[in-house]
Amino acid sequence: MALGVQSLSEDLRDVPLKRFLVCRREAELSVWTRNGLFKFHNCRARDTCGVIQFPITQPALLMQSAAATFDGLVVELTKCAPPIAGQADQESKRVLILEDLVALSYPVKACSAENVRHLVAYGRKYWNHPPATGLFTDLLFQLFSKQKISLPTLDIQQEVIGQCVDFLLSVLKSTGIPGSSRTDGDLRLNVLRTLGTVLFENGAACFKSHSALLIALAPLASEGRTDDDPEVRRMALTCLGNLCVKTGTKGANLQKEVYNILMRSLVGDVSEENTSKVVSSALRGLQLLINENKTLVQDSAPTLLSFLQQYGLAMPTNPHSFTTTASAKSIKKPPRSLMTIPSDSEFSDGEIGLPRNRLRDSRLQLNAILCLQALAKAQAKLVYPYWFRFLPDPVEGPSAPSLISVMRDSESPKVRHAACAALMAFLEGSKQYLSVAEDSTIKTSFTSLSQKLAEQLREIHQGLLKAVKEETQPLLLTQELKCLGVLIKNCTYNRLRHNYRQDAYDAVLSRITPEDFAITSSVLECIAALLDAGTPLFSTPEADSSYALLDIVLTLAKKPEHISVRVAALDVLCSVARNAPDAIGANWSKLEDILVNAETDAKDAVRAAALKLLEQYTHSCGAKEGVQVPPLTWWTDLVDHHVQTAIQDTFYAVRSLSCDCLSHFPSIIFEKMPPKRQYACLALALGMVQDEDHTVRAAACRTLGVYVSHPAVMEDVLFLNDVAATIPQLAADKNVNVRIRTSWALANLCDALASVGENAQKQGVNIAEVGITHEIIVEIIRAGLAAAKDNDKCRSNGVRALGNIVRVCPPMLLAREAERLLKEIVSVVLKNVDSGSVKARWNACHALGNMLRTDAFPIGRASWTDAVYESLIGAVVHCKNFKVRISAGTAIAGPMTRARYGATEVGASKNIRKAMQAMVTGLENASNLDDAAFGEFKYGEQLSDQSTLTHLRNVLGANDMEIRGNESRIEA
Repeated sequence: MALGVQSLSEDLRDVPLKRFLVCRREAELSVWTRNGLFKFHNCRARDTCGVIQFPITQPALLMQSAAATFDGLVVELTKCAPPIAGQADQESKRVLILEDLVALSYPVKACSAENVRHLVAYGRKYWNHPPATGLFTDLLFQLFSKQKISLPTLDIQQEVIGQCVDFLLSVLKSTGIPGSSRTDGDLRLNVLRTLGTVLFENGAACFKSHSALLIALAPLASEGRTDDDPEVRRMALTCLGNLCVKTGTKGANLQKEVYNILMRSLVGDVSEENTSKVVSSALRGLQLLINENKTLVQDSAPTLLSFLQQYGLAMPTNPHSFTTTASAKSIKKPPRSLMTIPSDSEFSDGEIGLPRNRLRDSRLQLNAILCLQALAKAQAKLVYPYWFRFLPDPVEGPSAPSLISVMRDSESPKVRHAACAALMAFLEGSKQYLSVAEDSTIKTSFTSLSQKLAEQLREIHQGLLKAVKEETQPLLLTQELKCLGVLIKNCTYNRLRHNYRQDAYDAVLSRITPEDFAITSSVLECIAALLDAGTPLFSTPEADSSYALLDIVLTLAKKPEHISVRVAALDVLCSVARNAPDAIGANWSKLEDILVNAETDAKDAVRAAALKLLEQYTHSCGAKEGVQVPPLTWWTDLVDHHVQTAIQDTFYAVRSLSCDCLSHFPSIIFEKMPPKRQYACLALALGMVQDEDHTVRAAACRTLGVYVSHPAVMEDVLFLNDVAATIPQLAADKNVNVRIRTSWALANLCDALASVGENAQKQGVNIAEVGITHEIIVEIIRAGLAAAKDNDKCRSNGVRALGNIVRVCPPMLLAREAERLLKEIVSVVLKNVDSGSVKARWNACHALGNMLRTDAFPIGRASWTDAVYESLIGAVVHCKNFKVRISAGTAIAGPMTRARYGATEVGASKNIRKAMQAMVTGLENASNLDDAAFGEFKYGEQLSDQSTLTHLRNVLGANDMEIRGNESRIEA
């Protein structure tokens, strides 16, 4: 059959004989081939509808992309008429289109989700018979494994996944009919392979099919089916594991059923090849399930850990020690084209030379260790009692099976990498557990937990340090360095005799590899962890200036280095700033140029790391004792050349850190600044409270909270007015962290205003006359009320602010707001006295004490007087925390006149009598430490002293004879 083409491309020649589908439209001929879509213009062909075969010596004028081929094929397919009996040519046309879709080189670009949707719907409806069934199954596998299709909405995802699952289940059911042919058996494997791929991370999109999937897959995954290929069981287990991924809490029942099936599949003789594969698939599924729902293993953790120890730590010494030769009667494997392709690569290049049975054993061991890693991450505390099974045992020595021995001896790089990752999972977050470890020279008849942990830490350190020194594979070395860094961060070295930190420092410093940025950055992370762990690498500033480490780190922080190395080097300098800040000051001349270049770098991470270094150094200068604080000129230069530039940065973290730098100015430095300089710093912080990013707003609020505590700002009412007009605006911020910082700044502001008010009263004027208007005070009160009703971390600061602002309220304002704001203030504070965190309750009692000592506060004549005393008395008698009881007792003893205990003689007598009884009860309970926390013991004596105070004697009346009878008990 001939085909004439007038215009030909010169790009491709000598295309071999292929089968083509030809469609004729006027003068243009479109040909879909396995090489793409070809369009022929002004062509002639004898047959434009059927299948033609002919050699091509030159391709067509236009060849479109693979994506256009996919879309074009789907469009052409949907235009085909529905199948009608007797129209074999139309059926052949559909099959050929399907074959060409399968033969495309996936992934293709711009593959439209809508076309995938149409294709799946079409296939579900029409391709339910051979040979289309097998081809459509292959096509679904290609789309979900290689194309990684993304469906735009949940409804479309549920529709597409549901149709795929329905189709595959119907085919799977048809292959299970007794007497099925060998071809049906191969199709079953193909369907299970595709089903596992479709279900992965799509379990939530097919909730309606969960029951049907369990009914179909559970029997195939169960032991004892002699009529099936063992490969079927393995693939069914894979499908069940993939089904549970991303099903969330709604899939809890499904997850539990699948978990039980997988656990039952762990039993067997793994020296037999088929059983080994089944167990390996079950372990992979368990790993996925544990990542999805960590509560599944709570009841069966000991059993699972026993299996993981058996399969994960086994180290065959010869090719026949772990496996046996397959029997000649073993079931024949399916064709390679139908074998399951796991989501991750089976083996690395370094494993290709291993014998077949060793490869299988490595796969089993790999999945066991990955499952162990998932379990250690999900249930760290549950795994603590079983550390001795997986970590080096000092009694048995370094040759005993452990994760360290697997890292050292395994022939599989993947297994060694997984063992290192599992060890990291064990160590991550274990600081509290490892803090028990302590070396002891005293010999006892038993080994305590602290001594055993210390010996285990010794073995782990030795194993990891040996691996770091001798490792030759870069990827493994990087992982081992990261594992060592996690160990350093979680280990308490002060109770261990050997200087492991110095050993680790010497080992990692020698592994700096300039040509490998991953290794170098991991080394720097270890060094930073060592510095934070208290490694005494720096002794005196003079020695630091020439110390080799700083020279190395400063070199690596410069621009030619890789970004990860530069960031890691700056992080090391941050650790130096935290732990040896004088070394930063001694080397500032070398460091400043590096910082200037880093602050103007195009990479956000580099700029943020540079500002983090400045923030850490300024924090150490202001917070650590004995640190040599730079002179005033250094701080002004910091603002002019670093902070002002960073505060305008496009990256939110840089702006936030620049605000933090402003907040770390030592008080002695801030006091020396000229007023204009002080106000400039305050203006920078005020300008950032409206930033679009919540972390910047929170940092700005914190800075303002620090500034209002400086004596220089407290003495300047204009400064306080500006802050007072700004902070209340953020009390209703959407972000809780901003509100927490705002409440803290508000409380500090009210502390400052209380100081201003006291000074004003000494001068015979009220606070309004010195510039703090009634309007500002009302706004502060409203912000304090909002904070006192907010998050628990906001409440303590909110009530503290209310207690202080009431102290300085002008009497006229208190009288005006007695039935509105003041009543709400008392109600909110009383709620915090009765409930909430200890910190909030203590601050609420303290706030009431401030209010009760305020002359203009209408206690005694207000309707809520009894409620105030009842709340405080309840705290003295019933609260378990001594600090809260002390604060409540102090508040009760605040009023100095009888009239402030009640508007009438009867009311005052009642409240005084209850208060005196509460004091007596508090005195009697002061020595009762049964329900007290360990940290409360030191406050017992203080509570006793507080309970014996005689403040109430000054307000006793002539008719309070019953109360006077208790004085002897108090004095006793």
